[in-house]
Amino acid sequence: MNHVDSHCHLHDHRIMGDVPAIVERARAAGVRYMVTCATMEANFYDTRELAELNPSVLPCFGIHPWFLDSLTPGWKRMLAAFLTAMPSGVGETGLDFMEKDADRDLQLAVFQTHLALARELNRPINIHIRKAWDALVQLLKRMGPLKTPGLIHSYSGSADLVPVLEKYNLYLSFSGACTRPNAKKTHRALAAVSPDRILFETDAPDLYPTLPPAHPLAQIPARDRFNEPGLLPHILAVAAEKRGEPIEDLARMAYDNAQNLFSPVMP
Repeated sequence: MNHVDSHCHLHDHRIMGDVPAIVERARAAGVRYMVTCATMEANFYDTRELAELNPSVLPCFGIHPWFLDSLTPGWKRMLAAFLTAMPSGVGETGLDFMEKDADRDLQLAVFQTHLALARELNRPINIHIRKAWDALVQLLKRMGPLKTPGLIHSYSGSADLVPVLEKYNLYLSFSGACTRPNAKKTHRALAAVSPDRILFETDAPDLYPTLPPAHPLAQIPARDRFNEPGLLPHILAVAAEKRGEPIEDLARMAYDNAQNLFSPVMP
């Protein structure tokens, strides 16, 4: 089976030094491509270098809503320059209203800049949404369906919202969060996604999946373990069980979907 990790952060300082080994373990697990997302201007360079050194790494450049205080006056020009310099997606970008004092207006303005660049350059966009579903839907209603498809990473919304987002040309990606036994809301959403709109990711190095006790990595203390793309097949296996589908069928669908979405940036 072939896989695409549709969202990870290989530039993260906790794992970047181990990337060659991570890439080898991913290849051994059947992960052909890893979509690594920058989160601020400061890690655009590392993201670019990782993609240049590893053909299996597909880069995305964007400003995460958590890091808007890192914006420089020339951030828009810098983002556009990195996107046009090499095949790459847009993101991680989006809206996160978890904190009551979040600057929602600034988040919306920055997110809309990313959406405009994705439309102008015909690039896929990697979107982060937490506690901001109403704002996203209202924005999509004003803009209309995305010209080039995008994805909602580590989907945490409701099952009822799934067809609405699909209508606006979005794929839904599921992470290790779907392996939690008590993640009933995520499991309902997982079952509601259309076969031609489902994707999977690790969000490495975070969102470490829940592993069965017999798994060789299950005994590693939580403080010493980091998620990585090589664990994607385990996430997919749990998702297949929750959807009541053979893992081979779900893997094939997810791989085909990833190829469709990321074709503008694949070698």
